[in-house]
Amino acid sequence: MLSRALSGCLALAATGLAVIAGPAAHADFKAPYARAAAIIDADGSLNEGKNVIKAWRAGTGRYCVQLSHYIDARDSLIQLTPRHALRLPHIAYRHPSATCRLENTITVNVYSTHTGRLADSGFDLLVS
Repeated sequence: MLSRALSGCLALAATGLAVIAGPAAHADFKAPYARAAAIIDADGSLNEGKNVIKAWRAGTGRYCVQLSHYIDARDSLIQLTPRHALRLPHIAYRHPSATCRLENTITVNVYSTHTGRLADSGFDLLVS
């Protein structure tokens, strides 16, 4: 009986390790109360996302995040969280701008807290 319990525990532990070690997939990104969410890397690539079509870096410290067509960025509450302690992201535009010309795109500018100038950095975006 003890050996059966131990073998069951080992099987569960092995399954847990396989799940933890597996590659992250965009479908596994959980943001249950958000209409849209994204983790944007410093190079502008979309690391993880929910209801986000694509993201890109438009220039030093300038990023574009295009939301799915059924999420309206104009009437949404948007929260940004820096992924680097010395960077401050803020929403520059919620409509197509000169930087991000595509529809339903949020333009985000990231500034260095030391220099006050645009600087590359990743950030998290949440749309409620």
